Amino acid sequence: MRRRTVALVLGFATCLVLAGPARPAHAAAGEDEWQVSARLGVGDVDVDGRAPLGVLAGADLEYGFTDAWAARLSLGTGFHHVDADMKNMLPGGRVRASTALIGITYTFDVLRLVPYIQTGLGVINFSGAVTNPGLKLDAELGAGADYLLTRRWALGAVLQYQFTPAQLFGSAMEFGGTSFYFALAARISWLF
Repeated sequence: MRRRTVALVLGFATCLVLAGPARPAHAAAGEDEWQVSARLGVGDVDVDGRAPLGVLAGADLEYGFTDAWAARLSLGTGFHHVDADMKNMLPGGRVRASTALIGITYTFDVLRLVPYIQTGLGVINFSGAVTNPGLKLDAELGAGADYLLTRRWALGAVLQYQFTPAQLFGSAMEFGGTSFYFALAARISWLF
């Protein structure tokens, strides 16, 4: 067991050295650079008046068209267990919320720590234990920060709020009864 731990630590350290020294700036996708990120976290989906917590996974692809602005494609899915509610005739089982968004990211480059904000539009598909499964328009607001480990690798966290804007105008008293998705995820990114 001790040998395996030592081997993993040495292998990780070797990867860090081979990746090269950290750049002094542009820890996010800079001008004419690409960034691929994988996300894993927890989310709270509100659909049918229920808000179960669940796990989520996702991936982002960004292209920096300036040092601060990047275009972004984001895909994600979350799985949430809900109990049946016979009183309100709501099914039990698993709710799945899958998203596909295009948007923009603005980074505040501070050497190794890079905070950012993002927004996007796309679609969300609710399926499984919901009364009205299907595809809906989705909007996203997000904020996060990445820490540059090497010239090409970064670790970070992102907080995302997604909502179905068409439902916001239904009832002002109930804030439209809109479905939303609130998520906190860790992410790892590769810049090239």
